[in-house]
Amino acid sequence: MGFTLVWLPLTLAAVLRGFFLRYRFTNLRVTVISGLTGQDRSDFSYKVVKDVQVVPRFIGEWGDVIITLKDGTKVDLRSVPKFREIAKYCLSMAEQKSGNEVEESGGAKGF
Repeated sequence: MGFTLVWLPLTLAAVLRGFFLRYRFTNLRVTVISGLTGQDRSDFSYKVVKDVQVVPRFIGEWGDVIITLKDGTKVDLRSVPKFREIAKYCLSMAEQKSGNEVEESGGAKGF
């Protein structure tokens, strides 16, 4: 019974985080939307991305993406499906945007 009482709140917290936390990856920026109504929002451009790392979870089905920004801030995106593809996409967009090329496209594209 003690085992259940310890792990039940942790499991419930992970499930609720999955329902109320969304990540959006476009060709312009990464957006993290959180909160019960989705009002808490954080955006950052690929121009400020320095490094992208992955941490696999549950035999590689999903994982965490850790994005390090140029100012030293680390953004931890937890329980991301297709995390390897998304990390490669973020790193390629960061390398593309870090160059001095100016890309003017018609709209945002991405995951």
